[in-house]
Amino acid sequence: MPLSAKPLPFIAIPTTAGTGSEVTRNAVLKSAQENMKAAIRSPELLPTMAIVDPTLTYGTDRALSGYAAMDAFTHLMESYVCSDPNPLTDMVCEEGIRRLASAILPACEDDEPRARADMAFAAMLGGMAMSNGKLGAAHGLAAALGGRLPVGHGIITAQLAPYVMQENVFAAREAGRIDVLNRYRQLACLLTGRMNAEIIDGIRWVKRTLRRLELPGLCDFGLCNTMFEEVAEDALKSSSIKGNPLPLNKDRLVHILERVCTDAEISIDLEESR
Repeated sequence: MPLSAKPLPFIAIPTTAGTGSEVTRNAVLKSAQENMKAAIRSPELLPTMAIVDPTLTYGTDRALSGYAAMDAFTHLMESYVCSDPNPLTDMVCEEGIRRLASAILPACEDDEPRARADMAFAAMLGGMAMSNGKLGAAHGLAAALGGRLPVGHGIITAQLAPYVMQENVFAAREAGRIDVLNRYRQLACLLTGRMNAEIIDGIRWVKRTLRRLELPGLCDFGLCNTMFEEVAEDALKSSSIKGNPLPLNKDRLVHILERVCTDAEISIDLEESR
């Protein structure tokens, strides 16, 4: 339903480099009673002005910096590999991913000023990307888990990301979707800075970064196998999952959750992924 009244004007000033919500028209409501989060979207929710000042992120501890940064990563990653990319979001995502990949550790671990600036810019680009493109299964599952787990959205999407990437590669390979595989290969090149990078290198970059930042696992917050079926069913109803590069059924979503819970190793047959 459209908003019935025009919201008050406001200026958005982020103090973390994560959601990019200062340049989006999205807001999120959480209902503890219903165990769910729901997004509301309207052009009227776009801030009148956004002031992105990286100095406001200085001194943020590694945990908060890390899961905010990985939230920015999933916005950029899913917008880049989504089912309906466009030249604008490609340009935005590629610049954002390059900056984030080189800045995330010095920003989160050392509070390095140049890295903080690059992370603030990358997070803003992530907000622009998802507002002008689509997301995917990591955000679809995160929407279903957000009301169930007592943990921030950034940690949920971060821990889901490598396994969603892996499952999408498996599904793309089975469907003969060379275009999707090429997207993931280009993503790996952007993340690693190597033009000869393979798909597996990009996914392993995500896993290494999660471990380096010491982000907690979702099982630490109560994710267990009794939830998998229901979470997968709810995820299939989310708007975000409709942007996944190709459809994932309930069984595939349950498989992702199983691998997240066991912190499974990432492996892909490189030859078959070409």
